[in-house]
Amino acid sequence: MSAPEATPIILLPGMDGTGELLKALADQLSLHRPVQLIAYPSDRPLGYAQLAAHVRERAPNRPFVVLGESFSGPIAVEIAAADPRAVGLVLASSFARHPLPAQFAALTRLLDLRWLPKRIIATALMGSEATPELTARLRHVLAALPREVLQYRAREVLRVDKRDRLRGVACPVLCLQGRFDRLVNRRQVDEIVAAQPRCHVHWFDSSHMLLATRPEAAAKAINQFCEHMDE
Repeated sequence: MSAPEATPIILLPGMDGTGELLKALADQLSLHRPVQLIAYPSDRPLGYAQLAAHVRERAPNRPFVVLGESFSGPIAVEIAAADPRAVGLVLASSFARHPLPAQFAALTRLLDLRWLPKRIIATALMGSEATPELTARLRHVLAALPREVLQYRAREVLRVDKRDRLRGVACPVLCLQGRFDRLVNRRQVDEIVAAQPRCHVHWFDSSHMLLATRPEAAAKAINQFCEHMDE
């Protein structure tokens, strides 16, 4: 009897859209299953609907698990709700609805991470786990991201509400969340669980970028989840 074929997983990156900070996780996951890391176009602003279409066009033509990190959680929810090939959904440091009022969207026109010291950004995203190597990679990724693209994505985040779409997701759902996350907190996790009571929540003693700072532990949790979908 042949061994079961491992279900592939699609990785959707955070707001940077490059996937550069998920490569360590991808390497760990690839030891167990096919991994497809999908980057987003950075030459023009694209909304959530356009990015979801971008992902669907590149998804494998077979059952897959989709993982959305932070900004990409709503995209992963849409894929899981609309694409019959999606057999599992993982939300990492993410949300179905952003907690801030939609009126804050106007303030994103002023957003420019170049104003903020990189040390402050790294601390906010990675906490005490911000190594010099990860900090340098984060700095490089943010420096290459056009300001208008970042602003547009931030506005999309502040408008999004995928709770109804999440309620319609039929496949298993896993939520990965850091206890020390300064951007996404327990309220967002509670909203995910309220929409998907079968969702399993895996907590880490980590910050927002747990996939980058804890790739081995995150990969172990993700792979155990995916094993239930393997043929």
